[in-house]
Amino acid sequence: MRVLGVNGWPGASHDGAACLVVDGEVVALAEEERFTRNKHAYGEAPLNAAAHCLADHGLTLDDIDIVAHGWDLPKLFRDRDLDWFATDADALEHLLPKALFPRTRDPRLTFVDHHIAHAASAYHLSGRDRGAILVLDGQGEDVSTTLAVGIDGEIKTLRAYTPGWSLGYFYAAVCEYAGLGADAAGKMMGLASYGTPQDLTFGGALDFTDEGFAISVVPPDLRSIGGTDEETATIRHWLAHLENALPDAPNRRARRFSARLGRYTTVTERDPFEYRDLAATAQAALERAVMAVVRTLLRESGESTLLIAGGVGFNATLNGKLMRMPEVRDLFVQPLAGDQGVSLGAAVWAAAQEGDRIQPMKGSVAWGPQWSPEQIRHVLESTGTAYTEPADIAAATADLLAAGGVVGWFQGRAEGGPRALGHRSMLAVPSPERTRDRVNVRIKDREAWRPFAPSMRQEAAEALIGTTTPLPYMIVTTPVTEAGAAVMPAVVHSDRTTRPQTVSADVDPLYHRLIGEVGDRTGAAVVLNTSFNGRDEPVVCSPGDALATFHRLPMDALALGPFLVRRPDDAPREAGA
Repeated sequence: MRVLGVNGWPGASHDGAACLVVDGEVVALAEEERFTRNKHAYGEAPLNAAAHCLADHGLTLDDIDIVAHGWDLPKLFRDRDLDWFATDADALEHLLPKALFPRTRDPRLTFVDHHIAHAASAYHLSGRDRGAILVLDGQGEDVSTTLAVGIDGEIKTLRAYTPGWSLGYFYAAVCEYAGLGADAAGKMMGLASYGTPQDLTFGGALDFTDEGFAISVVPPDLRSIGGTDEETATIRHWLAHLENALPDAPNRRARRFSARLGRYTTVTERDPFEYRDLAATAQAALERAVMAVVRTLLRESGESTLLIAGGVGFNATLNGKLMRMPEVRDLFVQPLAGDQGVSLGAAVWAAAQEGDRIQPMKGSVAWGPQWSPEQIRHVLESTGTAYTEPADIAAATADLLAAGGVVGWFQGRAEGGPRALGHRSMLAVPSPERTRDRVNVRIKDREAWRPFAPSMRQEAAEALIGTTTPLPYMIVTTPVTEAGAAVMPAVVHSDRTTRPQTVSADVDPLYHRLIGEVGDRTGAAVVLNTSFNGRDEPVVCSPGDALATFHRLPMDALALGPFLVRRPDDAPREAGA
């Protein structure tokens, strides 16, 4: 069975993506933003992503049995009095037009309920036969939180919360109030550790119960006819309440032209750091609500394994606390937890329905495009880029890192999701602590309080973070040990935690060897790892993307496949480089 899973719809979506599942195994995945360079690919169909997945395996749509979409769009549109297509053939042509995807026949088109797709991505790809499933996001077609259980290949929904009571929209509203922007949940999670939680009820708006939570400022039956979701209306309710309940006024944002950047950019009336207590309060409230929901879910399902998906699943601080709950014996957070992950979920759900045995994730989400050394060399020479070809790219890169350099690391297949996991990464040695400021402020042009994460050899994890549990996806936070705090201060957050990636030789031998080479030179087999991208742009995908970002940002070198690109000796460098 060949299933092409997709997310994204022309004019009405975000995080468009496509994946290919063949006989139950994920063999390709890519996100549309990586090709179009429009972050989150708002309103874009996954045209490039789908084309990549097919071309990567020499297929066309004639070879595909099912196209599975991670939203039940016919239900969504009809429930909201919006026009839908008369036939599946018309819908497929709108999504994947024949002009771009020539075919002699149409594969079957299946629309999967959004939260079922999220749930399937967590359950079927976890490798567990059974477990309690929690889906948390902004919303699906008509729910925002789903409690379910997976047993023997079947998913059963236990209960759900409506879109108006969305914890994702609550968190987004506080992000907006603090001046970070509604889609900046990751920023607020990082800011929260610098603040002190205040009133977790937000003036009575949130009520925490034994069953979970209740919200009083948004009608639970809120419905937006004529639109595809309740996001705008829900956030508007929250912002009106926050303005009356909080002592600080909202941090207004505006678009202004920057002469320094030569383009319009977003500015705020106040420094968002002044809203750190508000961020801490929202984070603590989210954690309290979700932990109550988890207790209910585990009690009602009788399970002790917890499987998580949905955009709120990117909250690594929350995930770390869930992992340490005594009721949770085993935790799996699907690392492509956001809407890019429903392309996976829809595909594996459809494949499982047809009887395929789904192969679980094995520690990597690197299913994207890749370039051969010959192809990379052609890009370098056609752009006139000076380069060398070291005998050992890992050793040569480790030399630069150990000398205090910041290096772009572009190797193998591109990863999916927002976390760079050693294929499209920007690397440094995580000591001294001021390395964090150099990478944040001088190179990535972002707030100084934003945290970084470490990639460490699996063998070093117990000494650095006190656990031997593999954590390959950088999706949970853990406390660090005294030894860890001493050798990697640039990736230890203000609350004495970090968001680690443990790297095994079996899953990623080159990256594992690079980290070992760094350890040989510094005494600690760990690197600071952040995504290889500049401000407001997606993670790099192609060699051309990598070169463009390298030339724009003041990094020291670029390891592009087996080749090394260095700054010219006369190029200006950052102080302390």
